[in-house]
Amino acid sequence: YADVWRLMAHERGSLHTDAEVDAMIEALDIAKKKGLCRHTGFSTHDAKWARKLIETYPDQLEMLCMPYTIISRQAEKNSLLETLQQKDVGVLGIKPFASNALFKGDGSPNGPDAVEDDRRARQAIRKILGNPAITAPIPGMISAHQVDNIVAAIHEPRGLTDEEQAELNEISRETWRRLPADYQWLKQWEYV
Repeated sequence: YADVWRLMAHERGSLHTDAEVDAMIEALDIAKKKGLCRHTGFSTHDAKWARKLIETYPDQLEMLCMPYTIISRQAEKNSLLETLQQKDVGVLGIKPFASNALFKGDGSPNGPDAVEDDRRARQAIRKILGNPAITAPIPGMISAHQVDNIVAAIHEPRGLTDEEQAELNEISRETWRRLPADYQWLKQWEYV
């Protein structure tokens, strides 16, 4: 069995008919009832569609895989994060490094900025783990060194000092400026 089976449908909910979504949810129900998975959920890059699915299928959707970067924060009104917490939906945050725009260098373990990039990665993971609405970040890692660095972040304090938070705020502004053209859509996830 799979611990979590998640749907990965088209990006924008409007690309699926209600009948197609109902069929996907029914497939999740069947898989869970047959013991093929313990939990069910979905992935999306569309916050409005995520809210619609969570509110429409609260018994079937137990987790959401969505973008959540160091720049993301809870919206003051109509927060998706608040809805997810109220519905007890786990959240896996993808793109925590904002397509590597977080890094001073290119994020590679052997690059000239590797020490600084590693430190920034750990700070980002600590900040995201400090948000009780996020179950876990999912950073893209391509080497054992990067895995070890993320494990090191887990062993560091979750809360950031005032100095670290101020520095991360500046890094966040820099990250937005460095965001690649094909990742500008991440800006839609600033307030969640």
